[in-house]
Amino acid sequence: MTRRLTLLLLLFAGCAVPVPPTGGPPDTTPPTLVSSVPASGDTDVDAPELVFEFSEPVDEASFRSAFSIAPDIDGSPEIRRSGRSIRVRLPGGLRPETTYRVTLDVSLRDARRVGLDAPVTMAFSTGPTLDRARLSGRVVGALDGEALRGIDILAFAAPDSASLAGGPLYRTQTGSDGGFRLDYLRPGAYFVVGLQDGNRNRRIDPTEGLALPPSWPLIADSAGVVPDSPWVLAARDATPPQPDRLRAVAEGELELRFSEPLALPLDQPMPSWEGLILTDSLGTAEPVTGLWPTESNPRSLRVSSAPLRPGRWTLSGHLEVADSLGNVVGALRAGVDIREGLPTPDAVTLMGWLPDSLAAAPGSVRILWPIESAGLRLSRPDASAQVQRRDTTGARTEDLQPVDGTLFRLLDGWTEDEPFRISVALPDADSVQTLTFRRATDREVGALGVVVESHGQPVRGELMSTGRPRPPVQVRSMSGSTLLFDGLPRGWRGRARVFVDRDGDGVWNPGSLLPFEPAEPVDWVTFRESVRARWETIAADTLRFLPPQTDPEDG
Repeated sequence: MTRRLTLLLLLFAGCAVPVPPTGGPPDTTPPTLVSSVPASGDTDVDAPELVFEFSEPVDEASFRSAFSIAPDIDGSPEIRRSGRSIRVRLPGGLRPETTYRVTLDVSLRDARRVGLDAPVTMAFSTGPTLDRARLSGRVVGALDGEALRGIDILAFAAPDSASLAGGPLYRTQTGSDGGFRLDYLRPGAYFVVGLQDGNRNRRIDPTEGLALPPSWPLIADSAGVVPDSPWVLAARDATPPQPDRLRAVAEGELELRFSEPLALPLDQPMPSWEGLILTDSLGTAEPVTGLWPTESNPRSLRVSSAPLRPGRWTLSGHLEVADSLGNVVGALRAGVDIREGLPTPDAVTLMGWLPDSLAAAPGSVRILWPIESAGLRLSRPDASAQVQRRDTTGARTEDLQPVDGTLFRLLDGWTEDEPFRISVALPDADSVQTLTFRRATDREVGALGVVVESHGQPVRGELMSTGRPRPPVQVRSMSGSTLLFDGLPRGWRGRARVFVDRDGDGVWNPGSLLPFEPAEPVDWVTFRESVRARWETIAADTLRFLPPQTDPEDG
């Protein structure tokens, strides 16, 4: 019996599917190109097949996605993997006297899904010489200035609709440091963009993130061009949030859901809902009586009205709410079927305290900094909710009125440094909830600043927390040579985006593709020191912007 069991175990072991051994440190080493045929730099090449030998087996599907050759070839290449080798047969013949540039971008992975840190480039020529011109640069994110890896770099002949629609002349990708280098180019002028090519079609689609060149034209030569400013990738989604569902959740209460989250911080009042109306199939109209969020950065809003009779109703009108990119909903229209027997609305609850939705421990005091506002947000409007502010002795009391139905916020306040309490009594709650605040004194706050050389150009700065990129904590215009953010909590750390506000609209402009207009000059600073009370902490580095360019015809 024992012998028979042993034979069965050996049989199963022999038939098992081989898998990589378990244990040991994970493989984090990307594959490398060991050799190629033709080799990079070869001339007088006439073979229609390319062979790539890697340090380890690579994933064939990722190779297909990563491989590109310029100039374009007619038809699709035939790709086959064998061990550590990849063979690429090119359809048709190669053009005479032409430099071909082959790129393997960072989507190339080995069998363990470890990708390249930077794209691999090689080139060969079907003539006796090889094109040697090059361009280089760096791509960063618009919000924080951090390097962006895996961004497609496309080089076109000129920024016109015909050339951009026809596809790029050359392509590469950014590495882990955000840098890119286009080698083996034909000398000349190029229009080079960075693209977040989500659909991998190597075309500039309207909704894909785009980084425009700092200037145009860029001249490729043997020395290479390294612009002083980076390419700044900005989102180009111009589609406003769309209502994709309207449903009845209670009697006289609807839930309006959008296609994406809305930029509605809890401490800011809701836009006006006076332009919204509900209409049934007979033309009977009911005005909207309230609109409020149910969570921070919500995708859904609650809509209140008088109780609606059963049937089909349509919500229509104009609503000034936007997504994180500032695309405003505007006109909207959504339908809902009202049925009988809807429940009564839920009892009102405390949704959260302002500014941070955290209730302090009993007896503790929440310091209120100048950049913050105190208050609270309820889960739904309720006229019987009582919100009061009082001093700690109880001698001075004031009823707070809702700003938008569910938001109670201090709009003007006592200037004394003594603590005060905000309390909320809800109709169905067992107890009154209270939080104690104290305004920070001048002795407790400080400022962060940065020296800017702008050559007289208007400068704006947006101060953000290092932990939360949106929204800005402060927005300031520069006065003199220093951009100063004041009234900040001691110990607070932050970073700032600083830009030249060329068009004077107070918002950073990412530029225009057609007609070409470069992005507004922008730079970033991360303050190495935290805020010190009663101090203006100035960043060690000075931000320097180039002087405005003068049109030669204007002298």
